[in-house]
Amino acid sequence: MINTDLAIIGSGPGGYITAVRAAKRGMDTTVIEKEHLGGVCLNWGCMPTKSFYHLVQSIEEIKTAPQLGIRTDYSIDYPAAVKRKDSVVSTLRKSIEMHFKKHQIKLVRGKAKLDGKQVIQTEEEQIKAKNIIIATGSRPASVNPFDIGTEGILTNRDILALKEIPESLAIVGGGIIGIEFANIFATLGTKVTIIEILPKILATEDDDVSKLIAASYKKRGIEILTSTTVSEVDKKKSGFTLTTDKGDTLNIEKILVSVGRKPNTEDIGLQQAGVEIDAKGFIKTDDYLKTTADHIYAIGDAVGGYQLAHVASSEGKVAVENIRGEKKKMDYASVPYAVFANPEIGAVGLTEEKARQTGKDIKIGKFPFTHNGKALIDNHTQGFVKLITDESTGEILGAHIIGPNASDLIHQVSIAKTGELLAEDLAWSIYSHPTLSESVLEAGEDVFGLATHI
Repeated sequence: MINTDLAIIGSGPGGYITAVRAAKRGMDTTVIEKEHLGGVCLNWGCMPTKSFYHLVQSIEEIKTAPQLGIRTDYSIDYPAAVKRKDSVVSTLRKSIEMHFKKHQIKLVRGKAKLDGKQVIQTEEEQIKAKNIIIATGSRPASVNPFDIGTEGILTNRDILALKEIPESLAIVGGGIIGIEFANIFATLGTKVTIIEILPKILATEDDDVSKLIAASYKKRGIEILTSTTVSEVDKKKSGFTLTTDKGDTLNIEKILVSVGRKPNTEDIGLQQAGVEIDAKGFIKTDDYLKTTADHIYAIGDAVGGYQLAHVASSEGKVAVENIRGEKKKMDYASVPYAVFANPEIGAVGLTEEKARQTGKDIKIGKFPFTHNGKALIDNHTQGFVKLITDESTGEILGAHIIGPNASDLIHQVSIAKTGELLAEDLAWSIYSHPTLSESVLEAGEDVFGLATHI
């Protein structure tokens, strides 16, 4: 029997960061992990895909180098790129191991199952914990007529394990995962087709953003089929023939299914422990991330909502503080996120459509990167910064950035939003020149019609 103050099931970005925070708060902490440290994000999601994203960004820089006065040529050594990706993942896993040792966090290997409210059973260990946090994450969902597991029908995990670049790839689902992989493989030379059931790709993004991405991708030769489903999948020797609901046929070598994720909440003893789930299998929690069972909390993809690594990490920190007796809530209204596409996307808060649905009178500030000196120097002028504000109060309701360094620039607005700053605070801040950040400044000024370079 292992006795511990806190047991965490899962070591993804929710679980391992929560463990370190708990240990720093003086809790004796134990983590149970059935596979690799770091979960999906580190091993088969965020980090390996960003390794490939850096690769294709570098390719794009080489393609445009002649415009800067550099004459060069290149070829792609894909096995070397895969080897580097694996090295990045391995290094980050070792980093987690180091932090666990540094903070005396116990690691138990095995599949965890709740045995009552304060006991966890694995194949070889029994852990008794004063409190438990469930951070079991999620896995790819499937959709008919695709049979995940069939050779050539891939999940995000499978596609990262490919040893060769496919000649053609159908991506089923035009959400964030699909859009990111479309960018990667199109740049590597694959003929990419995106199939989306909804009327537009990136359907949850601001309309101006999704329109620009669609136009950019089509210009690069990526085929986008919206309001479309696949009615039949016929396995061939060299790949697949797909038949759409419109009667069109596509001959494709590989298929990536990216239609969402489902929680890993089966067979972990939730019912026996009194932990309730909803109809889709997500764990029910209150505002403080506590489940329906005493001493048990849940975070990350297992509870639904924002299925983002950094949200899981933040939820874990909040849960730790609440276990310590605080009454701390998550600020989901100020969650920033990024889409590592080309051009890159960063967003926080409401889209223009959602903001108008609130019934408030809104004002929009918008500034294009074509008017930013640093973007011109860097040769990355596609895109814009868009701020959505409450006209009567100046409250920042949302921000959407598409263009160079959008994943970093969005944090200027998310911090302002978290701190309840107003549009005029962004407009009156002083920014270093020349920087891409000045585009955020001028978008803030444009809310009042005062942007210099418009």
